[in-house]
This record gives sequence, C-alpha cells and structure tokens, in this order.
Amino acid sequence: MLKNRIALWRTALRPLISISLAFWLCHILLRMVLIFRSDPYGLPFVSKPDWFIFHAVCIDFLWIINFFAAFAIISLFLSPRISQYFTKFYVIIQSALLLITLLDNEVQRFLGTHLSFGLANTYKDTSSLRMFWEYCASDVSVPFLQFFLLVFLLPLAYLFYILVKNFKVKSALISIVIFYAISFLFINVIWTGNARMAKLAPVVSLIYNEIFSKDKNERLNETELLAYGKSYQILWLKTEGDSLWEFPQKEKPLYRVPSEELQNSQQLKNRRAQKPNFIMILLESHRALNVDFLNSTKNNSTPFLDSLAGNSHIWERFHASGIPTTGGVLSTHIGIPHHSKIAMATELAHLPIPSFVSALRDSGYATHYFSAADPAWDNLNVWMAKWYNDQHYARTREDDSTFFKHAAEYINDTLASNNIGSPFFITLMTRSNHYPFNLAPGMPESEKAKPITERINYTMRWTDKQLSKFFHSIENEEWFANTYIIILADHGFPLGENGVSTMNGGAFSNVTWIPFLIYGNGIEAKKDTSAASQIDIAPTILELAGISVPNCFMGHNLLRGNGEGLSLGAYFGFSAIGLEGFRLISKFPYGLQNEESYLFADGDTRQRENLASENLTTVRQLNGLLDTLIRLSDNGLENP
Repeated sequence: MLKNRIALWRTALRPLISISLAFWLCHILLRMVLIFRSDPYGLPFVSKPDWFIFHAVCIDFLWIINFFAAFAIISLFLSPRISQYFTKFYVIIQSALLLITLLDNEVQRFLGTHLSFGLANTYKDTSSLRMFWEYCASDVSVPFLQFFLLVFLLPLAYLFYILVKNFKVKSALISIVIFYAISFLFINVIWTGNARMAKLAPVVSLIYNEIFSKDKNERLNETELLAYGKSYQILWLKTEGDSLWEFPQKEKPLYRVPSEELQNSQQLKNRRAQKPNFIMILLESHRALNVDFLNSTKNNSTPFLDSLAGNSHIWERFHASGIPTTGGVLSTHIGIPHHSKIAMATELAHLPIPSFVSALRDSGYATHYFSAADPAWDNLNVWMAKWYNDQHYARTREDDSTFFKHAAEYINDTLASNNIGSPFFITLMTRSNHYPFNLAPGMPESEKAKPITERINYTMRWTDKQLSKFFHSIENEEWFANTYIIILADHGFPLGENGVSTMNGGAFSNVTWIPFLIYGNGIEAKKDTSAASQIDIAPTILELAGISVPNCFMGHNLLRGNGEGLSLGAYFGFSAIGLEGFRLISKFPYGLQNEESYLFADGDTRQRENLASENLTTVRQLNGLLDTLIRLSDNGLENP
C-alpha cells in the first residue's frame, strides 16, 4: 500500500517539477529583460547587472521551490483525480505570479518602486492607464516590449514545460535540493546585500508583506492630524524664532508658506542677486567620534577637514536624521526625517516628494549629483532623477581619488564655463570610507589586518586626503569666490560604543553624530552648539540662495542664530530628539514597548552618562513630543 502511494506521489510530482522549472526559466528571462535593459529614460536600471543577475536567479529558484514543496506535500494526501485538478490550480497560481512579476518589473522601471497596495491606491484613476500607454510608447529602451512579453510569456512557459518534462524524478529532486542549498548560501552567506535583496524582492514576498506583515503607520485621522499639527507648528515657530512663515492648510500641517515680509526681505534679494554656487559633500560613514575638531582626542583621521573647520561655521551637535546612506541622503534632501518603519528609497519612490534641490533647479540652478557608489544599488538614482538635471557615476570612478578628480574637471570644464550667469548646485557622495573599511586604494595589508576600530581611521584619512586635493584644485578658480562648500556625513558607524555594533542597534552618537560645516564668503568662522540635524540642511541652503518657497521641511534655517535648536531622526525602530539641552533616544512608537529610554545632556556627545532615571518627567515629556513628531513626519511622507 505504501509503495503504491509513493508511486502515485512520484507520478504527481513529475508535472509539478516540470511546471516549476518552466516558470523559473520564464522568471530568469524577465529578470534579464529588467536588469540588462535601461529604464524608460535611457539610464541603466542597474549600473552593475552582473552584481544582480545571479542573485535574481537564486531568489526566484528559492521561492518557486518553496511553493513547489508546499504543493508537493499536499499532493501526497490527494487522490490521483483530485491531484490533477490540484496541478492545474498550481499552474494558475504560477501564471498569475508571472504576469504580476512583469507588471512589478515595469513599475520599478518607470517609478523606481515595487508594486504595492499603496501604489495602486495612488494611481487608481483610470487616467493612469492612458498615461501608462503613453509612457510605454515613449520608452527609449524598446517601446511596447511590455505588451509583447504579456502576450508571449505564458506560451513560452508552456514551451519550456515541453522541453524539461522528460526527466527522472529522483535525479531531479536531488538536483533541486543541491541547487536550493547553493542558492540559499549564495544570497544569505556568500554575497549578501540588503539593498540588492530589496530591489530583487519577488512578488510573493511583496504580496505577503502587504497582507500579513506590513508595518506602516496608520494614517492619522482628522482629530489626530489637527492636534499633532498644532503641537508641531507651535514648536517649529518657537525654534525658528520668527513669524515669517505661515501654515495655511489644516489637513497638511507640515506645509508652510513664506510671508510677504520674508519674500520681500532685502537680505534674500541680495543673495538671489549674488547667485551663489553650492557644493555639498556627503562623506560616507564619517563618525564625528573620529573627527578631531569635534573631540579632545587626536585620531588624526581628518587633518584637512579639521583645518577647514577653523575657517568655517561648524555645528558641534549635529546628527543624522536617518540611516543608513539612503536614510541620511533622503532626509538631507527633503527636510523630513526618514520614515520610521519602511524603506523609503524603494517603497515611497512613486510619491511626489520634493526637495530643496528641485527648488533650486526650478529657480535656474544647474543641479548635478555625483556618486562614487552606484546610486542604482539602493534606488537613490530614482530619487535623484526627480531633483537633479543629471547624475554622474561610473564603475571606473568608485574610489574617492578618481571620483573627486572627475568632479573637479566636470565643474571647471562644463558647469563653470558653460553656465555663465547660471549658478550650479552639485552633490558629491563619497565611497572609500565604507564598511568594512578596507576599500581605500593601496591600503597596505598590514593596515587591513588591524581591528576595524583602527581601519576606519586609515580610510577616513584616505578620503580626507582626496577631499583636500579636490578643494585645492578648485579654490583658485574665479567662480570659487562665489561658492559655498557644505560638508557633512551621511551617517556615522557603530563600533561597539554603548554596547552597539550594528547599524540597526539604536540611535546612539556612534551612528548618528556626524560632522557638519559651511565654508564660503560671508560665513563667519564659528562654533555652534545648538542642536541640529540633516533635516535642517534644506532650509539653510535655500536661505543662502535667497530662495523662499512653500515647502514641507520640518527642519530650520540654521543661520537664524536663535535658541538651542532642535534635532530629530528616525532609525530602524528607534527615534531621537535633541531639545532644550537634552538628547533623548527611544524605541518607536512610544508607549508600546518596554525598552529603556536614554537621556543624555546634549553636550555629552559621547553619551557616557544616561540621565533618564533621574529625569523621568523630562523623559516622559520628550517621549510624548518625539512620538508626535515622528507620527506626523511619517504621515507627511506617506501622504505628501
């Protein structure tokens, strides 16, 4: 009896295996069409397709075999007649997932985000279908290729099924088990990468997350929005220190508009007439803890930056508003903390969230984004395409030496010479000081063998040297006298301080405290101890440009010179606020978890003494305020 059951099961397995392999081959084809093809605007979907395709093949194999295994186990208990219908049901499910994958791929190409319920809600209007047809027609890759794939995918799956259906079940199962193990080890142990895995997420995991484990804020109701908005606006105006901005829309509490007095400000008019250039440099993983001008210790990691700080306005208590790189870069651009629970770079890419760069571009600035790391890796290229006129990246310029050299040449030869009378804003995102801190070209093996706490000093010093060369290559140019240099880090890096050695382990100063300075004509050399964070960059740069436009920035103009300031950030389930002489770090949302809150004096930048137990009233007040601000910022990001 048992032998008969096993024989029947092996008979049922044969079509399930063939169907699974056929659909896997179709998914490989779709992955190749996605990864090796440009986006609709002519830019590579990914700059390193060879870094993605093998992961894609393995990811698809894993989820398809998981599906197969579930159906195979169930089929063990079915009669031959029912098993046939069960196999047909399996074909229907795999067919639906294949077609949804095609749609998800095209959504990624056009919008930079995966297919989601939120996206469907955003584009539920029937006019979106007409727009999609128009977009496909203007696709500079292969117009209407999507529709050819739609027509031929399922017949192709059947063809693959015919080609692979003749095999020995036992041998096939052994091969499947071996390749499953290889695939699992390859993507989880041998060559990991969270950003790549998010970009390559299969639709089955997307659907599962949407239905069962989506961890977003619920949309604030009208009463909450009004109450939270009022609290935020009172705090914002108090921190800003003037009444030159107005909040006209109750349903959009972050939205503010400049008063007529501000728009007619003579100071802003003078700055607009000056048409200053801007170079914003984002230094990869530069911890303030290792920067000498912010510490009494002598790491000698950033000698050039230390010397430049002596002629700049520096902020000694400046924090990242999001982590890792995507969090820091996006927060810096949009003036709002990174979303507290979801990966903004991929999940909110379809939303029309403006940045200060788009305001500069709309005001006549030439805007360019230079990156030593592949911006397509973590989907930043999609965001930069919204705000910048152009992006600059090449695999041959992935170290800070060649990267800075190319940037200097492009500025001098193209931007400065071809845009006479037109100012420019450029962002430079470095790479060489990146974990595991052994990426600096020519780094001796003896240095690579040192502990990570020492390697980071070497790679920071390498980047600092390239920064020095870049600065000196442009400082004598005529346009430089009318240029502001803004230097900050995207984030820090935890190296065991406060018991934390992972990026998602909290919001302590090892990962959030970063250097920040502004250098340029008219900028007073000054040390500023007011609390500040990356969300303040946007309004500060627009102030320097003399531009006042309606916006949703939660940050403040750091040049206003008022009060103690405010810092705000959200980091992988944690959040932090700096206000009135304290910095509070807590789990988010407040009140739902029993984890300890940490309260430090704002001047205790190394966070050696937790003051929470002796300041419980302050902890409760700041936690309530922090909870309000992060809920409001999350809501503003999801519903711009």
